[in-house]
Amino acid sequence: MTIVIDPADLRSLERSEERAFRVDRGGAFNAILDLVDGQALDGQAIKFDVTFPYRGDLIMLRAGCFGDASNTRVGLWVDHDGAFEVASTDDAVELVIDDESVQFRLDLGSCKLGPVIARMCQSDNRSSVSVGADILAEHKETIGGERVRVVTRAKLKEISIVKEGAAGENAFAMVVDKTVTPKPVAGSRSMFFNASRTLSKVSRTVRKLKASLATTYGDREQRRPTRWPTLEESNRAQTAETERLQKQARASLFK
Repeated sequence: MTIVIDPADLRSLERSEERAFRVDRGGAFNAILDLVDGQALDGQAIKFDVTFPYRGDLIMLRAGCFGDASNTRVGLWVDHDGAFEVASTDDAVELVIDDESVQFRLDLGSCKLGPVIARMCQSDNRSSVSVGADILAEHKETIGGERVRVVTRAKLKEISIVKEGAAGENAFAMVVDKTVTPKPVAGSRSMFFNASRTLSKVSRTVRKLKASLATTYGDREQRRPTRWPTLEESNRAQTAETERLQKQARASLFK
């Protein structure tokens, strides 16, 4: 019988064998750091010409508003905090801006805290994306009966992985295997990219449902007793309630 191993599976097996060797020779810590070798964080930072809520307004970034950003340094941060810059376009970040969106790839093996960033994204802790930009030109338009701030020129400063971004399901990140996942390309979206976008929408829906349930039932959970009564205490309470009802019934009969 012939066993056929897919090339992608073969590469995965080879990497697993290499990691096992490093655990044996170099310690578990080095092997953990090596887990992101060959992996990247791919995603979409913003989708153009789509409105989304931002600080009490509706806002839209027009296609072309960032101009030619090929020579602009753009950082990849966590939660819009410059103190937590992971990488930038000077090293491990690639940006692809076309008429549809801003796509990016972060080489996890070449950036600070690569394994941590991968884990944050895979656990859905920081799998949304948001942009930080200086707005240079904008105007108001009525779109779909709503007044919208339309940004026509801006300078992109950073993209951040966040818990929940203002752009919602149109800004997301996912960990990919670079050996089988094509790089982001202007004017094209890979099958894996489209599948990940769908998965991101599902994850966002689940998060919103959990938040809604927590809001609805949170107070009830807080009112739940910290200690349930014992059987004896329950019996005494039931007896007392029965006697109270009997007394109330007798009183009503002799009125």
